[in-house]
Amino acid sequence: MSIIFHEGQLAVQKIAGEEEIAKSRIPMVKNSLHPRSIGFIEHQVLAFPGSEDYNGHIWLSLLVGERGFIQVPSEQEIKLDLSKVTSNLDDIFFKNIATKPTVGLLFHEAARRARYRAWGTARKEGNQLSFDIKLGYPSCPKHIQREVIEIPKDSKNEVSTYEKGTILGELEKEWISHAHTFFIATQTKKGDIESSHRGGNPGFIEIQENGHLRVPDYLGNSMFSTLGNIYENPKAALLFVDYKKGETLQLSGTAELQFNQNSNEDFHTSGETGRFWTFETKQWIRTINHHAVHTEFIDFSPFNLPSAH
Repeated sequence: MSIIFHEGQLAVQKIAGEEEIAKSRIPMVKNSLHPRSIGFIEHQVLAFPGSEDYNGHIWLSLLVGERGFIQVPSEQEIKLDLSKVTSNLDDIFFKNIATKPTVGLLFHEAARRARYRAWGTARKEGNQLSFDIKLGYPSCPKHIQREVIEIPKDSKNEVSTYEKGTILGELEKEWISHAHTFFIATQTKKGDIESSHRGGNPGFIEIQENGHLRVPDYLGNSMFSTLGNIYENPKAALLFVDYKKGETLQLSGTAELQFNQNSNEDFHTSGETGRFWTFETKQWIRTINHHAVHTEFIDFSPFNLPSAH
């Protein structure tokens, strides 16, 4: 079991009392891609890679491309055709993999409430970006808001502009406080990066007086990949996406776990888990004209809980 779950995951599984459930999930995890995941991955127009910069900070990015820009030649490899990428090609992700090729990938299709995670290392050769896959598994579909996202036929790379900072401003706080979805990258003690998703009703993210974000940990698949990583390594990255405006907000910083948060409000806000985690922003990047897509919001996840904020 220790081959599948690292010490941080095992510790959080024990704290949560979900060790037996976690054991039952072991067959989901492979040292490659699941054969049934290949068609799903190749159908995607979005990819969410987590990466590490030369200073050791991790970041989470969004790549948008024409359908077919992702190819899976085998269960051990994923290829991206960068000539078909329509989002910002100056994203920090491309700088990061030049020096540190370890990448955590998430393929997330909101319209079908489906997602798949994979780890690997990146190799860039001209307009071809390849990932050698070390691990892959499907992820819990709860708290995904249904949203259709399509790429316009005449879509092309636009000139992006950037805002950067170390302390969240009012615009960034307003964006976060109204968000119903964000993406998170965390890192194991060994350095592997995982990318995942979090969702809830608008207001489920609390912005505390000190500027830290506080997020409830709802019931999931009990493997605790994200929380287990935070348990043994505080480095984390968040990504917020405004598909209609074509903007992204990337945060890089540190996270901290909060267990046994059992006040009446916290107990209900967390979906009766009593678990939360906080995030302190160290750096942020807001990218304007990051991408251009057609989007249609359908509905919120039926698993979402009422927000107290």
